[in-house]
This record gives sequence, structure tokens and C-alpha cells, in this order.
Amino acid sequence: MNPHIPSIPARYYLRLLPLLLERQMDLTELFQLLGTDLSSYVQQEDAKLSLAQIETLVSYLLKFPENRDLAFELGRSLKLSAHHLVGYALLSCENVMQALGVMSQYFSLIMPNFRLKVTELTNVVVLDIHPLQAMSTLTLNFHLEAIAVGFCSSFAELLNQNVKPYDIHLSVFQPTYVQALQQLKPAQFHFGTLIRPSIKIFIKADNLDTKLPKADAFSLNILEQQCREQLKQISLDGEIIDWISMMLREASPPPSFEDCAQMLNVSSKTLQRYLKKQNANFNTIRKQVILSRAEHLLMHTNKSITEMSFELGYSTAANFCRTFKAELGTTPQMYRLNSTPKLS
Repeated sequence: MNPHIPSIPARYYLRLLPLLLERQMDLTELFQLLGTDLSSYVQQEDAKLSLAQIETLVSYLLKFPENRDLAFELGRSLKLSAHHLVGYALLSCENVMQALGVMSQYFSLIMPNFRLKVTELTNVVVLDIHPLQAMSTLTLNFHLEAIAVGFCSSFAELLNQNVKPYDIHLSVFQPTYVQALQQLKPAQFHFGTLIRPSIKIFIKADNLDTKLPKADAFSLNILEQQCREQLKQISLDGEIIDWISMMLREASPPPSFEDCAQMLNVSSKTLQRYLKKQNANFNTIRKQVILSRAEHLLMHTNKSITEMSFELGYSTAANFCRTFKAELGTTPQMYRLNSTPKLS
């Protein structure tokens, strides 16, 4: 994993350590595999873990049957304070709808490998949470469950337990410890209902105008400013090109320039200015990444040209073929024939 691509705050996984010790697990082998002693991160507020380390952590811990509920336990432990600035900002919002908007704006500070989109319909608000970076099925499902359960914990805290029924749909299958989820009422879980790996949360309108007990407009303004500064730091640290490349490489279809600006919580003009400072151009990055993805799909999968076209963001297969030939001097079909594919 490129070290410049946003990694995941270690503070979430550190919450598992007390539970693992309570279960009398010897963590020596795990720390050796990770190349670090996780307990040394406890005093490091901004410590991060790479996706590779997260993959190692999850695969190692879940091979033990007694840990099958770890995603649930992690999510249940996630109080708003676990999300640092974002959590405190949510507490300071006036009502639920404003809090959901703030959560969407700064979700990348919580889980940079996932995106939260909030859509307001007539009588309901839909939260769509999906991954932005490829990961193993085991790790992906672990995070989807932990995020869903974590939302329940945070939502109950936000409303001081005064929560009305709402629905959570997940792509993951129902766990064996489904009875434990009854603790999270009034949330109603629906497993295996989504085709795409994701979470969809449906909150009825009668929840949205609920006034939050700790609303504080002055504090919210300061906290949002600090959140924006953290997001800007991503760009100032020179991560922005790598971050955009990751989004284009992993998301299907690839995000637009406006999508990237929105996920970074900056205006399109500001994002353009950041790229210009690094002598970079979004369209050039996009073209390079998408062509690289196309070459990989042609060589390593048996997907049809039409399937690939839509996955790569083209409106038609003809447009994809035309662009591919203009850039590489051959058609996708001929490229596949002349390559040595390893189909999967």
C-alpha cells in the first residue's frame, strides 16, 4: 500500500485489545505479523494502520472461533468520542438532519476507505456507506458490520437513547450471534439484502427534526473549522494525487472531479488549485488510472467488454473501445488476445 494513501486511525482497533486480553489471547504472534506492538499505539493519538496491517489483523483474529463476534463488539464500543473532532461536532449539531450532514462531510476523517452519502427523500433519509478501496471479503464484511453496529451506538448516544425505529440493510449475511443485535433496538437489521458490498440505513422523517440535547452552534463552528483543517492537511502533505488515484482505481464507476472535491470537503476550485500546485491535472490522472485498470481487467479477468466499460465509467462499450484504441493503438479485444491472461 502506498504510504501516502490515507490509512485508518489505529484508535478503533485499539479498542479490541482489552477484549482480547480478557479472552486470554496471546498477542505476541499477532504483533510479529503486524510488525508493531499495538499496545504502544495507545498513547499515540494520531497513530494509523495501513490496509495491509488491517487485513493481517482481521484475518488473524477471526481464525479463532471465539472471536467471531469481534466486529459486533468493536462497533458496540464506538461512542461518539471515539471519532474525536467529528464525534464532538455531531454532538454540537442542532438536530439529527444537521448531524447526518456533518457526518457525511467528514466521514473520511473516520474511515477514509469508505464513503458515506446522505440522500434526503420525501419521508426518509437514506445513508449509503460503501468501500472506496479494494480489500478481502473477510476484512470488508468485518468493517461493514462494525460500521453498522457503531452507527447504532453513536445514534443512540446522539439522541440520548430517545431513538425511534429505523432500518439497516447490509450486504453481509446474518451472523450466528444475531440475538446479540437485539440489544441495538430500535434498529432493525436486514442481512444479505444488498447486492453491492455496502450498508443502507433508512431513517424516517419523524427522527430528523429531533433536537439534540447538547446542541451548541458556537462549538460546532469551531469543530467544523478544525475538521476542515485536517482535511486540508491531506493536500498540504502531498497526499492528494495518491488519494485521487486510489479513488479512481478502486471505486466503480470512478468518481468525477466534483465527487473527489466533495469527498475531500473542498470546492472544485480549491481542489483544482491544490492539483495545480503539484503540477497535476485531474483528467490526465483519470485517464492513466482508468487505462491501467482496463489493462488489468483485460489480462486478469474474463469480464466482457461491455461489463468493463460500465465498471470504468464509460456510457457505452463503443466509447471505451474508441478511447482505448486512441491511447494504446489497439482495440481491447486485440489487447486481450495478444496478452497472457490469468482469468479469474
